Amino acid sequence: MLTELSAASDNIGLQLNTSKTKVTTNGTKNPILINQTPIEYVESYIYLGKQISFKNTRHLEEIDRRINMTWRKYWSYKEILKSKLSTKLKKKVMDSSLLPCLLYGAQTWIFTKNTLLKIRTCQRAMERSILGIKTIDKVNSTKIRYKTKVIDALQHAQRLKWKWAGHIARSSEERWPKRVTKWIGPEGKRRRGRPKARWIDDILQLAGRDWMKTANDRKKWGQLEEAYTRKGP
Repeated sequence: MLTELSAASDNIGLQLNTSKTKVTTNGTKNPILINQTPIEYVESYIYLGKQISFKNTRHLEEIDRRINMTWRKYWSYKEILKSKLSTKLKKKVMDSSLLPCLLYGAQTWIFTKNTLLKIRTCQRAMERSILGIKTIDKVNSTKIRYKTKVIDALQHAQRLKWKWAGHIARSSEERWPKRVTKWIGPEGKRRRGRPKARWIDDILQLAGRDWMKTANDRKKWGQLEEAYTRKGP
């Protein structure tokens, strides 16, 4: 297929950059050549701003990557966030710039206790930082939030995912997001050990196995959304 893509690109004056073209797989690594040039296999790669990988820890790695990127963005605004300017202005920067950076792609995240804690810890650390409060000061998180009044990152992430799940459920059967969500893997015995966390697990826990049917009732789905976003780590 890559050879055909390369040939089609040549026909319209485009050329595949073989040094930037990578391949990842969860199966056998068969040699792939484009114009006699071998293509490198990688464990993960970034596509449309999101890390793609087959590793079991991929969801944790993606959230860690978002957190690191958000901290870099935070320090790029240090003239505002670490200054004596009003907390109201700092809140605007947090909500309009840092929050979207932190939660980019949250609709597709697997929410486990660990991932939810990572999101909450990151935002709380930034809130303390803009107020000049250290951890050893032992200031209650509720008091800090009362001062910053920023959008809660954890609830916002959960809201994004819930709304996306509802959108998938109400979409046509031909749409790829719905087909992938409803896909059932090959039959056979599961390997021993704890089952892998899945994107759908927390939605099933609250909305049940008929969640796609429930999502078509927008009023009921909205009520469940409020319950979903109140869940902590």
